[in-house]
Amino acid sequence: MASHHPLTLRSTALRLRRHTSTTRPFSSTPPRPKHGPIPTFPPTSSPSLDALLSTFRTNVFLPSHLLRPQRALIYRRSLQHQLTGEDPITLTLPTASPDGSGSEDFTLAPLDHLRDEPATAPAFNTFLSLLRTTADWRLLPFFLEGLRTSGRKLAPARAEKMVRRAAAAGQMGIVGECARMVARTGVKLDEVGLAREMMWGAVQTAVLEGWSAQGTAAAAKQAEGTLVLMEDPAHVGGERARDPRRAPEVVGAGMGLVALRAGKAGEGDAGGKVEKLARRTLDCWRYAELGGRDGSWWDANRALMWWAPVEVGMRAAMKVLGEQSELGRRLGEVLKADVEPVVQKAKGILEREGPAEGRRRGIVMYEELQRALD
Repeated sequence: MASHHPLTLRSTALRLRRHTSTTRPFSSTPPRPKHGPIPTFPPTSSPSLDALLSTFRTNVFLPSHLLRPQRALIYRRSLQHQLTGEDPITLTLPTASPDGSGSEDFTLAPLDHLRDEPATAPAFNTFLSLLRTTADWRLLPFFLEGLRTSGRKLAPARAEKMVRRAAAAGQMGIVGECARMVARTGVKLDEVGLAREMMWGAVQTAVLEGWSAQGTAAAAKQAEGTLVLMEDPAHVGGERARDPRRAPEVVGAGMGLVALRAGKAGEGDAGGKVEKLARRTLDCWRYAELGGRDGSWWDANRALMWWAPVEVGMRAAMKVLGEQSELGRRLGEVLKADVEPVVQKAKGILEREGPAEGRRRGIVMYEELQRALD
């Protein structure tokens, strides 16, 4: 018997027919859509991605848009015989894609939860690995919306990985769009880990552009957008034990990018944005988690990722504000007493205990950040 990849499950279990004016009368009255339009995915850069999207669309997303009677027909074995006769049940539902909205005829067919529905975590990892082009990445908000409306919760680790992949591909703009569409995509910036990744993704935007004035400006804009979104109750509502709005490694990284933009523009602190973020960073400093856990390379890599952007950010802000200004002196004191020791210790551990092949992400980030000050 031929075997099937888990992500190319029976996507033919639900047959689709595009709506045209010549379609015969429906055998069922179209229901009111439960969750708005169903995502539609145009052809992508690879057959594997096309197959994955087709499976999710027909076996996961569509059922979540049906009303209870239609769901019973496709899942309940005692009723499924009604879908396999000579008179199929066809529904017309609204659809949406990057190219616009429309409608489509869906012919219902039997489905089995265990057999036909792929698991969220491995499928999402595969989905990210298959995104190659900008057109592929434009499908991300629609895929996320489909997951949310079908009750598939995206774990924080998966969301963080999504941002890392987008940053490496130069697609942080798409991720920012997903965060702005939080009600539809479910991408909430309420976890410190995800907020950090958004800031490091902004840094990566500048790195990919060689820290040019234009690239740095784009990175600073992304960082500012993240800080603004975190103030939206739709993202972070009320007080939290680990509030990303009070995480100095998040705010400090944003301060750094804004300061680097100001320095490259040569206009000083126009609008007072650097001063505002510098004060906010210092106000948050009591929440800084500077101590390492076990002195391992993993711990050091994490510390370097957290604090190298803040170290460079403080240096850049001191240049813009003046090292002898009140804020410049305060930043210098924190830099010397807290940030530099943590960064240098972590860097030393990684240089001594780095992997035999490849280089840790923290070291790469540290070296790229040093170029920002050149």
